[in-house]
Amino acid sequence: MLVSIYHLIIVALAGICAWLAGKWFFKKDTEVENRRRAAGHLAAELKALGFRELPEYFIDYSVGDYSSMLHKLAELARIFMAGEAAVLTELDDVFVKLLDIKLKTDDGRKFVRIKLEAAERLVTQVVLDAKSEAKSGVTV
Repeated sequence: MLVSIYHLIIVALAGICAWLAGKWFFKKDTEVENRRRAAGHLAAELKALGFRELPEYFIDYSVGDYSSMLHKLAELARIFMAGEAAVLTELDDVFVKLLDIKLKTDDGRKFVRIKLEAAERLVTQVVLDAKSEAKSGVTV
């Protein structure tokens, strides 16, 4: 059997194409793994900040459990639709931890002081408005 130069070129091109396809597939797999690894790190950071529910979605993504992630996402939608109390419950621990972080630095303490002063002004304004409404006999 006679092997022509064309057969050798075709075999060489097929080998090069197979090598390039393999390289491309492994690159894509590495990108997916990097995204999953980042999701795992994000879940750990969110847990450290006090989130309870949110990190679970990123953990499910990081291990490839998309079905559980979608079920939990539906549950999250129900929580948000149930009202403000459920959302605030999730964020209470986060608020406390972030406040602790802010209070550790001078800039953070200044930030908190400014926000507290603004809140005091708001409360004072609400009280004054209520008193003026009471004097004028207007009820809301």
